[in-house]
Amino acid sequence: MTTPTTNALPAHRRHDISDRVWLLLEPLLPGRRGVWGGIAKDNRLFINAIFWILRTGAPWRDLPPDYGDWKNTHRRFCRWRDKGVWAQLLEALITEPDFEWLMIDATHAKVHPHAAGARGGNQAMGVTKGGLNSKLHLAVDAHGMPVRILLTSGTTADCTQAHALIEGVNALYLLADRGYDSNAIIEQAKQQDMQVVIPPRKNRKERREYDKNLYRHRHLVENAFLQLKRWRGIATRYAKNAASFLAAAQIRCIAIWAHVL
Repeated sequence: MTTPTTNALPAHRRHDISDRVWLLLEPLLPGRRGVWGGIAKDNRLFINAIFWILRTGAPWRDLPPDYGDWKNTHRRFCRWRDKGVWAQLLEALITEPDFEWLMIDATHAKVHPHAAGARGGNQAMGVTKGGLNSKLHLAVDAHGMPVRILLTSGTTADCTQAHALIEGVNALYLLADRGYDSNAIIEQAKQQDMQVVIPPRKNRKERREYDKNLYRHRHLVENAFLQLKRWRGIATRYAKNAASFLAAAQIRCIAIWAHVL
């Protein structure tokens, strides 16, 4: 009869990052040796704690104690958010994106009642038929990997964020649904030497041809939203602060680039 091992990790630690992922992230994090400032001894534990919170959608107070004190973890998350560490980490991980195609789209994130009522009023939330919603705007490369993400209220039109999503990107083709069929977006894409693959709106007087076969690949951006929302803290917005929810979305993109489900 075999006896159970006493050093097995508890169930809530089953999704802790692997050594492979840690080797990828460690050189990019603050607090490492050889960099100005204090040396952090628990960066790996901190990353695991943040991933656990966003994966489960649990309140910060429910963070398991073996991940550290929840107040200190939340305070550090906010400090990295305000210093732009999460955004910088995502940029560092986006290496050699395939810009044969650039695909853009947006998705709603239902706002949990606890996320409403921020000091000074609700942030990046809008009332739709389904209640309070926020909207994530995403650009992905030809492999469906996220390269840029933005946050607005749920009532913001998708096309209003296209300029920020595609600005400075040197792609061959721009793929989007007909919600992005505007003269301004098409003109910007052409200025950036991108061929436009966007179905024309039904009310367009001048019908514009587009590559229907290539347009079929636009499902890759929908797949990216599916990957984002695998984590409950992204599928539903629990954060009162808009910057915190955007940081959470950036962290999920970091995990995708690190091949963490």
